[in-house]
Amino acid sequence: MKSVTFVLCLLVLGAHSLLVFAVDCEVSGHKMKTGEKYSPEGRCMQYTCEGPRKLSALTCPSIASLKPCRLISDSTKPYPGCCPKYEC
Repeated sequence: MKSVTFVLCLLVLGAHSLLVFAVDCEVSGHKMKTGEKYSPEGRCMQYTCEGPRKLSALTCPSIASLKPCRLISDSTKPYPGCCPKYEC
């Protein structure tokens, strides 16, 4: 009976550790679970963990400035607020 209890305790602890320490994606040392989003500091982009080892990334669209307008951006804001915009 003691061995059955011991085995059951091991199974419960193993299942708990899988739930607590489960990591589906990793970007530059940042660990994420499925559905989580991550915007690295100093970079205007956003990663999304789509599933185990499956990442998607969003970046700002490429745009050009027309005179007299100029492009401005604010890297302190989270994505997509950090993307360049026209200021005319």
